[in-house]
Amino acid sequence: AAQSIAELPTLSANGVGTVYVVPDIAVVTLGVTTRAATAGDALAANSTDLAKAIDAIKAAGVAEPDIGTAGFSVFPVFEQTDPNSTAPQTEPPKIVGYQVTNEVRVTIRDIASSGTILDAVVKAGANQVTGISFDSSDRKTPSDAALADAVADATRQAGIMADAAGVKLVRIVSINGSSGGMVPMFARADMMAASAPVPVMPGQREVNANANVTWEIAPK
Repeated sequence: AAQSIAELPTLSANGVGTVYVVPDIAVVTLGVTTRAATAGDALAANSTDLAKAIDAIKAAGVAEPDIGTAGFSVFPVFEQTDPNSTAPQTEPPKIVGYQVTNEVRVTIRDIASSGTILDAVVKAGANQVTGISFDSSDRKTPSDAALADAVADATRQAGIMADAAGVKLVRIVSINGSSGGMVPMFARADMMAASAPVPVMPGQREVNANANVTWEIAPK
């Protein structure tokens, strides 16, 4: 069967489909950075402030499974040397304290409340928001629509080429396609407590798909 198809005169076309979607989910990475003279003191203060921030997130209606640790680090803080000094440095820099950073990734399924939640967690003690991205709770519907558009685009192109070549499309002998999913958008923000909720605007995102279709052709 493969040999007989290979011997057929064929025409192939590549189609592209694009659908625009308004995201309804926001994914935010936020955290607390704390410095203290000892690692234990920095960790204790950090844990206290992060717990307050997490309590604020939960109080805003975010479910616990939508809150997860995204990163944790402990680093020494070194004494700053005088950049204008010409004296040779014979000893390693002195450790003057420790810095602890703990981050959580929060999935906000009510995107309209994103700004209010961000404002609340910053006021509760979070002092960094390292990223925000947007997603859709329904990925299948736009992905299917984009794939259908890609097949339609391939069919349109094949019809144009067949007419120009003086042939006709007889039947499809092979078809394959793929959907790249929604193209995500990422933003970065350095957050400070404000008198009004932080504006969060997801905009539109692209859902792309490709299709390659091959037809058997015959003279008109």
